[in-house]
Amino acid sequence: MSVFLETNHLFLRNPRGGVEDIQNMKNNGFGVVFCNIKDYAPEEWDLVRERAQAAGVPCGPWGRTATDSNEFDPNVLTKIQEVAEAWGDTPYIVNSESEINGTGSDITSYIQKMCGADDWALSMEPWPFANVDWSPIKAPVLPQCFGPDWGSPEKEADCTWEWHRVGLNCVVPTYGTYNQWQPAVYNLFSPYGLYTADDCANEFAKWAAKGSHEPCTSTPPPTNGGSVAGDIGNQDGIKAAMNRLRTLDPAGTLLVRDASGSWPDISTLPSDVNQWKAYDKLQRTLQILKDDHGAAA
Repeated sequence: MSVFLETNHLFLRNPRGGVEDIQNMKNNGFGVVFCNIKDYAPEEWDLVRERAQAAGVPCGPWGRTATDSNEFDPNVLTKIQEVAEAWGDTPYIVNSESEINGTGSDITSYIQKMCGADDWALSMEPWPFANVDWSPIKAPVLPQCFGPDWGSPEKEADCTWEWHRVGLNCVVPTYGTYNQWQPAVYNLFSPYGLYTADDCANEFAKWAAKGSHEPCTSTPPPTNGGSVAGDIGNQDGIKAAMNRLRTLDPAGTLLVRDASGSWPDISTLPSDVNQWKAYDKLQRTLQILKDDHGAAA
């Protein structure tokens, strides 16, 4: 099993950022750490790696795969893998964000091909880009659920559902610790990661897990309701909703209220649909869609 699914992890940004107390991290449930080798030379992390080895904590590399012009840089991916190998075939994190936006399956296929069966994960923005094919990725994804806008339990659940929907089976959230964001913002259900350890001021106890959850699904959510929706039945609300619109805007219907103030059924309208008005046509369309769904359910 991947280390990302077994324990909580930490992103380490700066080797001189107060991130040497690996035993403290481990004591509070963070069983693997990752060092930023994009912005700092691998040898600058020697002390951290020594502390990690002494604590029995795997220590791997991570890096952002963007060039200065925000294009995908395959050389960074190669460097991450070379460092992981040099450090003892450690797990690693590939941090690819807007540099792969709009690339279809080109970059995701390349990353997966290069990483293969390694123990690795993809760190990405919280919501998957619609113009990227994510299905080639077979590793866990680490969506950046930073702050209350993306890290609230409700929003995290939305992001997780969407990542499952686009084909990623295992979703492990990353919570932001900078901007003075506090643990109370987040679920903190293992497994999860923190970005970054540098911003925790060595107070890892307050970031410890409150519980656990299952990060993987073998059945991605349906994209169109699927069997989850089932038969709508007679609780569709179509007629009632259309009649409310007719009451608010009578000019949008060919129907005329009867003496009791009720709207007659659209079956009383002329057979020529071209004569119908907007709300009448919309009700007919919704009814057809509902009936078709019921037949297929």
